[in-house]
Amino acid sequence: MATTAALYHRTKEVDIYPIEGDRFLIEAVLQDEIHDVHVEVEIVHPTLEIVAARSEIRNGPFTRVCNLTHPNMDRLVGLKIERGFTGQARGLVGGRGGCHRISELLVEVAQAAYQLHFVRLFQETPPAERQREDVPARRHRFVLENIPGMKNTCFSYDEEHADLVAEKAEPLRLRPQRMPRRDIGSS
Repeated sequence: MATTAALYHRTKEVDIYPIEGDRFLIEAVLQDEIHDVHVEVEIVHPTLEIVAARSEIRNGPFTRVCNLTHPNMDRLVGLKIERGFTGQARGLVGGRGGCHRISELLVEVAQAAYQLHFVRLFQETPPAERQREDVPARRHRFVLENIPGMKNTCFSYDEEHADLVAEKAEPLRLRPQRMPRRDIGSS
C-alpha cells in the first residue's frame, strides 16, 4: 500500500482556562493553509453566561477586511450557552455580515463550555470516589442526576437507554493529555 499526503488539513484547538472564581476563558483556534482564526469567550459557570467575547483573524482570504467583523462578537455578551445557542450565535456573527470561520469556532466554544460542567463535577468528587473502578451505569446515573442539561442530548445520554449503557458500555478510559499554559489576567 502506498502512502500519500493529504490534499487539505485543518486543525481546531479549544482550551479552557480559569480566570478567577467561577469565571473562565475559552479559547478556540482554527488553522489551515489559509486560515488562522482565534476566538475568546469568557463565561461564568455554572450559568454559562457570556461576559466577554472577542475574535481575531490572524490570516485569512482577506485578513484586514475579515477583521472588520469583530464588533459582531459584542452581540454574544449576555447570552447563555444552552440549547439553541449555536444557531443563535451563528446568526449573530456569521452570514453575509460576519465570518463563517468565527461562527464555526463558536460551536466548538459551546461544546467546550458544556464540558466545564463535567470537569468541575469530577473535580468536586472526592478522590476516593474518582479513583474507584468505573461502572458505566453508575457514571451514567451520576451525570444525569448532577448535570440535568445532559438528559436526552444524545443517544448515550437518553434516559431510556440506561439499560443499554449498563449492558454494553465499557469502563471509561482516560487519555493522558498535556495541558497548555497561558498567562491570563482578570479582565
